[in-house]
Amino acid sequence: MIMGFLKNHLTTIKQKFPQQSDRIEELYRLDEGFRTLCSDYLLCMMELQKFHKEADEKKLTVKEYKNIQADLEDELFHFIFRV
Repeated sequence: MIMGFLKNHLTTIKQKFPQQSDRIEELYRLDEGFRTLCSDYLLCMMELQKFHKEADEKKLTVKEYKNIQADLEDELFHFIFRV
C-alpha cells in the first residue's frame, strides 16, 4: 500500500525538483535508500499538514474561548456591581 502511495505522490517530489523528473524516477526505481528517503519526506509533509490544520483549529478554539471568557467576565461584572 505504501509503495503505491509513494509512486502516486512522487509528483510532489518532482515538483520540488522539476528539472530532475527523470532522475527522480530512475533513483526511485533503482535505489532502496532513495525510496526510503521519499517515504520519509512524504510522511513528514503529511504530518506537517496535519499539525498546521490542528494549529489552525486550536487558534479558532482559543479565540472562541477568549470570547466566551470576555462574555462571562461581563456577566460577572454585572452581577457583582448590580445596582
